[in-house]
Amino acid sequence: MENENLKKQTASSLVWNVFNKIGYQVIAFCVAIITTRILSPEDFGYIAALALFTILSGVLIESGFYVALIRRDNNSRADYSAAFYFNVLLSIVLYLILFFCAPIIADFFHMPPLLNLSRVIFLSLVINSFAIVPNVILTKGLKFKQIAISDLGGMVISSVITIVMAVKGFGYWAIAAQQVSQVFFKTVFFWCFSKWLPYWKSNFAVIKELFSFSFAIIISSLLTHISKYIYNFIIGRTYSTADLGFYGQANKYYQIPVNVITNSVTGVAYPVFSSLNNDKERQVTYIKKIIALMSFFAFPVITGFLAVAPNFITVVITDKWMPILPYLQMFLISALVQPFITLNINIFNVKGYSKFFLYVEILMVCLTAFFLLIMHNSIMQMIVGFLLTNFIVWVVTLFLVKHCVGISCFMQIRQMLPSLLISVAMCAIVMLFDAFVPMSPLGKLCCELLIGVVSYTLFAWIFKFAIFKDIVNQIVNKFIHK
Repeated sequence: MENENLKKQTASSLVWNVFNKIGYQVIAFCVAIITTRILSPEDFGYIAALALFTILSGVLIESGFYVALIRRDNNSRADYSAAFYFNVLLSIVLYLILFFCAPIIADFFHMPPLLNLSRVIFLSLVINSFAIVPNVILTKGLKFKQIAISDLGGMVISSVITIVMAVKGFGYWAIAAQQVSQVFFKTVFFWCFSKWLPYWKSNFAVIKELFSFSFAIIISSLLTHISKYIYNFIIGRTYSTADLGFYGQANKYYQIPVNVITNSVTGVAYPVFSSLNNDKERQVTYIKKIIALMSFFAFPVITGFLAVAPNFITVVITDKWMPILPYLQMFLISALVQPFITLNINIFNVKGYSKFFLYVEILMVCLTAFFLLIMHNSIMQMIVGFLLTNFIVWVVTLFLVKHCVGISCFMQIRQMLPSLLISVAMCAIVMLFDAFVPMSPLGKLCCELLIGVVSYTLFAWIFKFAIFKDIVNQIVNKFIHK
């Protein structure tokens, strides 16, 4: 009976977790479109300039404690209190440092508005430190419904505030308000649902234990975010605020399909990989299927977005953002391998080769630095360097996966190649339609989406893709059972 209740609770948690992630992305996407249409590239440039400071400070404040507390059994109230006080104190110290560094930051980027803007946005770091322990308590209790309500509730309230402020002409302050208010309301919901209060007696000895586990996580996270956001730092320093705004928006929009695909597939793959650790043959078979499945969905979405990008910009976010087109398309080419890098890292962790994850992050930072040294004369050159970094890292992870589970690099590429080839063919058809058929941008966008879906499906059917056949059979079986 107890096992049955746990299964039901786990299934419910998974449903709410998926609902939370998808709902969050949908709301964020809608708000991004509305604000992009209203605000200027300069408005987004100011926010992008502060991204590296905010992200790195956030990693230090969390200190890997979230993961450490989740995996630690029998956390006492004194343990939670110690982690809470430590995080809050650290966030206040970091905020004060950033507060007094605000004039230096504004001068460095030659952006005077950053003086006051940074001091407001950095408040989210302090607010977020209050949310870490209540979030851990809810997660360990499988209270994913409450977490979803907190995340989505905070997102909805902050989105309304942002849209109203954008419409009223507050400019970049609208985006700042979203970042701060979203964290604030989410934190309030977490505290209400967790019903937790810090205890005056705290076991600060646990901090050392948590650090010993989370040190590698902190280093890996710092390296990940440095390699990702260093471009904002350099572009903000070297180019205009508008240029940084264009770069930032291109970066934001290409990540939407990557995040949706990666989170959807790897979220299911990781626990299944783990459950098959004692059955290597079945594990290898499953990994091959996951690679084929991810390829089947990722490649057409990414190449399709690349093909419709010109009309997407014109129709959805207006022609004032057309300068992001070459950046967006180059980012999308790099996105072809990013979901597979994440998948391979999951395989490392499942097989107990977590050190490979750190090696990959170190390699990514080194490659990022190398390409920035030799390719920094334009923003496009930097993005090409980003693309080359991703492809080199992906190739390295192929060899590391071979070492972990014995699947050859050729076999991994073989699972990906069929979907990639018909996706490229579909992309070419859509682009030819765009080039030779005279029509309004809205009409073209609608037709291109339809042509892309139909042509890709036909190619998969004509060439008798096994993964396509499996998907169709599963859908048919579900309807028959109903």
